[in-house]
Amino acid sequence: MKHIIIDTDVTNEVDDPFAIAYALTSPECKVEAITVCPFYVSYKPVVVEEGVVDSYFEAKRICKYAGVSSKIVYMGSTDFYSNGYKEPTEAVQKIIEIAKANTKTYLVCLGTLTNLAIALDIDPSIEKKVEVVWLGTQNLLVDTFTDSNYRKDKKAFERVMFSNVKLHIIPSYVGKYNATSVYELKEHIAVNTLGKYLLKIVKNFKFNITNHGLKYIYDIMPIAYLKNKNWFSYKQIPKNMLLKEQPQTSPEQSVMYVYDGSKNNLVWLDFVQSIQRAPSNIFKNRIFFTSDTHFSQKNKIRTKEFSFDSVEQTDHEYIKRWNATVGKKDTVYHLGDFGNYDLVKKLNGHIILICGNYEKRDMQGNFPAFRKMLLKKGFANVIENNFILDANILGIPVNLTHKPEDCKKSMFNLYGHVHSLKPVMKNGFNVCIEYHNFTPVSVELIKDYIKFIQKAQNDPNAFVE
Repeated sequence: MKHIIIDTDVTNEVDDPFAIAYALTSPECKVEAITVCPFYVSYKPVVVEEGVVDSYFEAKRICKYAGVSSKIVYMGSTDFYSNGYKEPTEAVQKIIEIAKANTKTYLVCLGTLTNLAIALDIDPSIEKKVEVVWLGTQNLLVDTFTDSNYRKDKKAFERVMFSNVKLHIIPSYVGKYNATSVYELKEHIAVNTLGKYLLKIVKNFKFNITNHGLKYIYDIMPIAYLKNKNWFSYKQIPKNMLLKEQPQTSPEQSVMYVYDGSKNNLVWLDFVQSIQRAPSNIFKNRIFFTSDTHFSQKNKIRTKEFSFDSVEQTDHEYIKRWNATVGKKDTVYHLGDFGNYDLVKKLNGHIILICGNYEKRDMQGNFPAFRKMLLKKGFANVIENNFILDANILGIPVNLTHKPEDCKKSMFNLYGHVHSLKPVMKNGFNVCIEYHNFTPVSVELIKDYIKFIQKAQNDPNAFVE
């Protein structure tokens, strides 16, 4: 089994999700992390940072559909190495951490080499611990590269080339052997949630007379190459053949260059079989917790309690991130201060609202009429005060309330209300949306915090009072 990191610009094109899904469903691959790299595209206006955020949540979504924990996804660089960006993002740090922990780690790069270049600057010792398989460049017979994975960050490419990293390059033209269509995908992989999602992605692809209704799935090739090199033809070539813009300083080392992948029937068959291994239905109803969304409330912008510049931007981000995390059949316990109640219609899940101080203000002393109004708007339930969950959900009974001062001393509590630093108490955990990347918190994460809090009860430095 190979230790693998997938470095991807997953929302750049439709084929990155296929590669991630392929690796996650292949028993030969132990995917230890999915790191997000920057990109831009000419066919739609995408700010680089926004693209990275979208890719982050898309990678998490694919993990969920594959039945794999989305905790392995890490946000990466929001600009390019060529622009002087060298921040130690969580993706860069994770690449270094995993590389140092294993004898060998394979880094599958499906976009620019930005994250790797920065990681090499921070800790050059990892260059002998990682082996890189990169989907990039065009045919070596041409004088210059037009491939976008090279062109978007040339300096990152050069940084990697002038290191001692063992590099395997799969030119993008090799991926053209994997041509597919909606009809083929519907027949062969739409047998589970993951396969149906990949089909949905390709359905959004524009078919025209030029492409004849076919879509090339380039990015599964590096995964297939790691699984079985016999499916490819490759040879060692000098690095100076690739450093066309700096031939006078080219290093003498070589790279492994894949020049043919015509045994694509074997690759595609293996891909299909892998996707068919995914769980048939991962949409078992899940439970989440959140609070203090304050949808459309301008006073939160004025008081700088929100991290965004306007209520429109805040609402857009909260809704996008909520729906990327919560499924339509999931349940969300919202612990008060919801905000614009009409926006409940735009949110996934069955939302149970436990009233906070803003709801108490809005009900004007008439809870029955207030509850009836919110049920009509789309809330699954509305509870006036606290609510106690039985032990079946979180392993212990838990009190759900809005304000930390209303927590019960005799049991564990989930609360919100506090927008300043108070993430945990000795008997509770803050689910305020601003603490959790502006997304609802899963049962699994809550259980992890319960274990941490229980273990740290006697540590005087563990809790902020």
